[in-house]
Amino acid sequence: MRASFWLALSVATLMILWAPHALPQPPESLDAVSYQAFSGLATVYRLGGQSPELVAKLNQALALMDEARLKLLQGNGAEASTLQGQANSLLTEVLNQTPPVQQGAANEQSLKVWLTFGIVPVAVLLSTLLFYGSLTTWRRYEKSQLFQMRIIRVVPDETKD
Repeated sequence: MRASFWLALSVATLMILWAPHALPQPPESLDAVSYQAFSGLATVYRLGGQSPELVAKLNQALALMDEARLKLLQGNGAEASTLQGQANSLLTEVLNQTPPVQQGAANEQSLKVWLTFGIVPVAVLLSTLLFYGSLTTWRRYEKSQLFQMRIIRVVPDETKD
């Protein structure tokens, strides 16, 4: 009796552990796919890139999703399914085209960073050299003026005493 209890308990435990893996998982919903597409485009714009054509496709897919929900609420499931399929294809296009755009935006941003960190030291170096050259020129000018001056020796008058 005890052995059968433990056997049943272990079988139940194994079924609980294997159930999530054995059951087919539902496909991703359109909301999750649209969120992924939006997140990808947000990353592009956060990196400083632009992709208005992908944004237009995403907006079109969101409009189709809203229209499909409206048709579903009206009881027209066939047309809603067609609209959801069109929205899904547009979202798939956006998801497929987003990584190259993200890579291009990342490359542009790194180029801007490298240019910034390359130009600032050069500007500092040039301004330092300009200051040093100006200072050296001023010192030479002062020396040349000093050599042109006449030194007059003033002798005190001894007759006043």
